Amino acid sequence: MPLNPLVQLCLEQTSGAALLIIWRKEYKIASKVLYGSKTNEMTNMSSQTLIFTLARIENQMQQVSFDPSRMKGNIITNTTLVKRALFEETLSVFHDTIRSGLAVCPLIKVENEGKLVKLKTACSLTFAGVLLKHGIPIRPKGGGIIEVIEREPVRFTDMLMYWATTIDPIDILIAQDLTNITGMMRTGSGRILGNLQEAPMLARDLIEEVLDLMAEAEFAGVLELGEPNMDVLGVSVERDHLGLALVGGTNLIAAAKEIGIELEHESISGLTDVSEMKHIEDLIPERNN
Repeated sequence: MPLNPLVQLCLEQTSGAALLIIWRKEYKIASKVLYGSKTNEMTNMSSQTLIFTLARIENQMQQVSFDPSRMKGNIITNTTLVKRALFEETLSVFHDTIRSGLAVCPLIKVENEGKLVKLKTACSLTFAGVLLKHGIPIRPKGGGIIEVIEREPVRFTDMLMYWATTIDPIDILIAQDLTNITGMMRTGSGRILGNLQEAPMLARDLIEEVLDLMAEAEFAGVLELGEPNMDVLGVSVERDHLGLALVGGTNLIAAAKEIGIELEHESISGLTDVSEMKHIEDLIPERNN
């Protein structure tokens, strides 16, 4: 079928993607000539909506129902799949990482998946959900690598903003082998995963109260609660806000990968009722003998 002369000119001088915007009706005809049977496939692909990480986090924050004083409700969790043969070794690494203070809490849900074992562990964004539940307009900012020297967090060396990526920043950083969790556990110095959240500075007293409640429920990992308008671990915050830096729940996964354990992982994968989770000490009772 002959093309509109103007469309023909555009085909010669611009890409098909630009043509889709400028010449929508004519492009459908032109695409049949250029791509043939792939036209429908391209249309389906173009209709898929990108969901940025911040939107996914905020949706899950709204669903957090955890009450630390009663130890009931849903928390945000990460999911790990590991071969059954590697389960005990993985659990041992998780135990050491939790004991080192590099995880959110010692609760884990274990599910059998045939030749695999599924582990659900707490995500630090649970804190954001609980703070929101207490009326604090907290906003997750980004996830990154935190340099630790002699057991003191010094600064973020790398950070990806949640609003700017469709992939969880922590998953990207784990894939780049930028962490040194095991080094941190051995020597007190290394590179760990963490995230930064922001809240209005007038909410500081209430934030401290909620963090105390979380600590009593064994939800730990607060690295720094910043002062109003002051940088937190080298990262600036919005005016009239303060920053809250937390350890990443995925330090468990990074530590396991560092020693060569093969596993599959998805961060911020969903919500889990804490009543379905067990304490790490109950999962490996031999450590207590």
